[in-house]
Amino acid sequence: MAVTKQDITKAAKELGVKEGDIVLVHSSYKSLGEIDGGAEAVIQGYLDAVGEEGTLVFPCFTQKDFEKAYETWHIDKPSDTGYLTNYFRTREGSVRSDQATHSVAACGKLAKELTKTHGHTAKRWGDMGDTPFAPDSPWEKMYNLNARVILQGVSAKSVTFRHYAEYVYINEVLDSIKDHPKFEEMKSKLWSFCKPGLWPHVYNEGMQERLEKLGKWKITTCGDATLMSVSARDFVDATLEGLRNKDEEILWNPFDVKGWLEWINEVEKLRKEKRDV
Repeated sequence: MAVTKQDITKAAKELGVKEGDIVLVHSSYKSLGEIDGGAEAVIQGYLDAVGEEGTLVFPCFTQKDFEKAYETWHIDKPSDTGYLTNYFRTREGSVRSDQATHSVAACGKLAKELTKTHGHTAKRWGDMGDTPFAPDSPWEKMYNLNARVILQGVSAKSVTFRHYAEYVYINEVLDSIKDHPKFEEMKSKLWSFCKPGLWPHVYNEGMQERLEKLGKWKITTCGDATLMSVSARDFVDATLEGLRNKDEEILWNPFDVKGWLEWINEVEKLRKEKRDV
C-alpha cells in the first residue's frame, strides 16, 4: 500500500513532533517504498505535522569532491544528500543557507531566521573549516531552539549534530589553554580542513544506544522505512558529556582514539601548569 502524506504526518507525531516544532530530516526517499504523491507528499506530510508555526529543515551538504567544496560552492549547487533534499531546496518557499559544506534548506516560520547567517558573522574552528558549525550557523540555532531530528530510512550515522558537538567541545578545550606557550603546537596536531590529524570523532551508533537507554531515542515505521528521532539538545548534551568525560565508548574506532586520548591528557597537564603558575 502506497505511503500518503497523512502517513508521514502520523509517523512524525509518533516520533514526538508537535505543531510549532523545528524538524530536521535526514532522509532516504527510496526507503519509504511506493509513495502516493511523490516527494511533495513527503514534504507536505512533515509540514502538516509542524503546522503554520513550525519549520521544516533538510541538510543540503557537499560530499562529492569535498576538498574543493569552498572553491566550487554557489547557493544553487546541487545537494549531495539525497533526492528529497534537492527537491526541497528548489521548492517554492524554501531558503538555503550560504555555506559551502554543511548548508541547510528550510521552509516555514523560522526558515529565514535559521538560514540568514552561516559563518558570516562569527567563526568556530574545526576539521571542516571555520564556518559550518559557527555560532551564527543554523546548527547552533537549531540546538538552541531544540529542533527535533528525524532519520527517515537512514542510520544514526547520519546525525550531523555530532559534528556540531565536536566543534563546540574542541573550541572549549582550545580556549582552556589559549594562553599557554604550547597552544599553537597542540592545535597543530588536530585535524583541520583537508589535513588529517587528531580529532574526537563521535560514534553515533554508540550515542543511539545511550539515548535509547535514557528513553530519549524514538522509533517508528512508515511504509517500508524505519524512522527514528531524537531532540538536538538531548543528542548534543549527551555527546558533550561523553567527550568531557573522555568516554571511549562514544569515540569512533576507525580513527586514532589512542592518539586523541593522549592529546587530551596532555592538554589537562597544560591546564594544571596554568593553574599552578
